[in-house]
Amino acid sequence: MLDLFPEVFGELEVNFFLLRRLIGVRTKGSEKQGKVSKLTKGEILMLNIGSMSSGARVIAVKNDLAKLQLTSPVCTSKGEKIALSRRVEKHWRLIGWGMIQAGTTIEVPPCPL
Repeated sequence: MLDLFPEVFGELEVNFFLLRRLIGVRTKGSEKQGKVSKLTKGEILMLNIGSMSSGARVIAVKNDLAKLQLTSPVCTSKGEKIALSRRVEKHWRLIGWGMIQAGTTIEVPPCPL
């Protein structure tokens, strides 16, 4: 009965893919769309995992693997696909997607029924 739900994670390791250009954002002085810059350590992102949105701080980046510390725990499973968004001009903009490879789980106390 305890194995009905996926694990609850506080940190995630994500294999990610970034878009080449921002969607729906024009750069000043030109008609071209802005380029998506690489992830940087300490940057704040918004993750969409299933139907939940959570903030995340980038702890480490190596090639296409990022370690993210979540602002609120998320109940999900390894292999789940996620969307990555970055704050651009006071709006959250889609910058890429990824797949959960690993993570640090949080112990959830059992429900007192």
